[in-house]
Amino acid sequence: MTIREHTIQAAVGSAIMTPFLGVDTLIFFVSMILIDIDHYFEYVFVCGRFDIKGMFKFHDFVCKNRESVYGFSLFHTVEVFSLFFILGFWSYYFWLILFGFSVHLMFDLYYLYVHNCFFNRAFSIVEYLIRGYGLKCYPIPEKEFWGNTK
Repeated sequence: MTIREHTIQAAVGSAIMTPFLGVDTLIFFVSMILIDIDHYFEYVFVCGRFDIKGMFKFHDFVCKNRESVYGFSLFHTVEVFSLFFILGFWSYYFWLILFGFSVHLMFDLYYLYVHNCFFNRAFSIVEYLIRGYGLKCYPIPEKEFWGNTK
């Protein structure tokens, strides 16, 4: 999904939650979008590049090749969700972040299901280590792909 689609989802979700959360809705809104920062980490790890423009280009490329991808997004895993749940006992703001992450993941799961690639992403660090062993998990674009994004 695009940053625009997630921003719209976050805005609509925040509008619904504002009567219940008040100003804390901002945490919910930001968490629904910033969960995807792990896609930047994937980009840096796979491509060894750091530019934001290239990250979007790379993820468009991955999306077009999604049938052959077994992906891993750290912040979309059950372990990170569990960590935020446990931290929520220390500060309820972590539960707000977890709630934003959960709503985001719900939309992601629907997108993966509709595009018939539900099992092309690991939902656990352990799952990725076991199932992803020996797989070429992300396609790496050729040098010509990047053009002038640097």
